[in-house]
Amino acid sequence: MVDLTQVMDDEVFMAFASYATIILSKMMLMSTATAFYRLTRKVFANPEDCVAFGKGENAKKYLRTDDRVERVRRAHL
Repeated sequence: MVDLTQVMDDEVFMAFASYATIILSKMMLMSTATAFYRLTRKVFANPEDCVAFGKGENAKKYLRTDDRVERVRRAHL
């Protein structure tokens, strides 16, 4: 079995670990930003999300797309 100190000295593993940390941090930040934009602009992707803002036909007006929300959502990639 490989010793943990040998793994930490490997350049490839350290590069992988640092890039993985950057990507995970970006994903967490962007998911929070997307949720913030969706809630403040009341723009939702499915009916289950807009239940708190209305029922039936009243809730359907929140099922739409917004350019600012879509821009933040696309930044996930």
